[in-house]
Amino acid sequence: MSILFYKKPDYRPKCEGPLNVQKCQKYVERTRECKGEIPPDLSFERIISNKALPPCSLQDFIDYLAYVTNDAENLQFYLWLVDYHQRFHNAPSGETALSPKWNFDDPHSSPRNSGNSGYSNVPCSDKTLSVLGINDFDAIEEEDISNASLVGDRPSPYTAALGTLKFSELPLNETKPPEGSNRRSTSTQPFRVEINRIITHYIAPGSPRELNLSHKDRAAVLYALRRTTHPSAFHPIKKVLDMTLRSQSHPNFVRWSICNGNKPWTIFLRTFAVCNIAIGFAIAILLTLSHASRWYRILAALEWWFGITNLIAAYQGLCVLLLRRHTREVRPWEIDEQGGRYGSSDEEVGLRHSKILYEETKSRWPVKMELFGPPNTWDHQNWMDRYGVKSIFKKTFEKEVATQEHGLHFMQNKIVRQAEAWALIITIPLTIFFTALPKGNLY
Repeated sequence: MSILFYKKPDYRPKCEGPLNVQKCQKYVERTRECKGEIPPDLSFERIISNKALPPCSLQDFIDYLAYVTNDAENLQFYLWLVDYHQRFHNAPSGETALSPKWNFDDPHSSPRNSGNSGYSNVPCSDKTLSVLGINDFDAIEEEDISNASLVGDRPSPYTAALGTLKFSELPLNETKPPEGSNRRSTSTQPFRVEINRIITHYIAPGSPRELNLSHKDRAAVLYALRRTTHPSAFHPIKKVLDMTLRSQSHPNFVRWSICNGNKPWTIFLRTFAVCNIAIGFAIAILLTLSHASRWYRILAALEWWFGITNLIAAYQGLCVLLLRRHTREVRPWEIDEQGGRYGSSDEEVGLRHSKILYEETKSRWPVKMELFGPPNTWDHQNWMDRYGVKSIFKKTFEKEVATQEHGLHFMQNKIVRQAEAWALIITIPLTIFFTALPKGNLY
């Protein structure tokens, strides 16, 4: 009976206003209630570590956040933070000693001395860092990402894949400590140039890829980063992004990936299914009104079952024909990679303006991701113009690409089995009803 009531992951709407731990905790609680909706092959850890196959790979996740939900900066910053944690703890101890660990629960570590911030009391179910090679995060719930240990000095496979970005931008102007002050200048701290760029791109108000943080969290992080470059200074952001990506963005991404057809194709498929159901009724009515044997009316059951199956599957955004062929329609931004997101002259100009050449970084990341640059907007990208001028016919019958992720096939097959079962349950009574009717003998 479970197949009849199988549900794909529910949609998690975004919270209104800036994100904080309390709002994100609602995502976590909802995910715990629906723990069995997503198979292990499509877990957050597998996707974030780039182990899932298309169309559920890390690149697909980034594209979904960039083009569908318009919040790719969350994942971009999160991936950088994982890599930065590894690089910081692999740096010479003499350099890292200049950036002490930051404790947000210390009343003196707050810009307003606001007392306990409550970050350490938030339960953390994060297994992501363990998958990425940071092994003891689950054992230290009351500490942040900076306390995760490494095995010797060997970077994790994920960090090796990410590599180290090379920056050419000069550091921001440092505020010199007042004369007589015992505070050491932060300009000598490791990774200070990189941290300054992260601040101006992701954290500072009005930055190109400003994270949706609460005023309290933003002020606390900026206050901490003025004094240290230790990864623990990002703890409030890490908590919020981890909860958001794991419990809101990830389930929504899996739900979206189940759909193997674009919107025009889905509308066509639903119309086709309704037509099949209508043909079935036409066959049943015409045969009932004729002199033909009542057993011929059973032929209508084939149309009913086929139409209802496709209608239920299409309601879930799934095309049975594409599933049987293990394919899906390409997304609008995937149609022409040569003129798409990563090949446009406008973006290369934006990257040069940000002092990072795309050619220097594209082979160092396992995905096509620009860490720094202009905002994550795509309104003026080339694929928008090309897709806008395409005819409805071409938008409906789009090119197809193979789907390789077995975990996604598992979910799609359950939806199709469910559609077939409900179609059979509906078709049998209809068939019995029309078969039992007496002949009309009208022709």
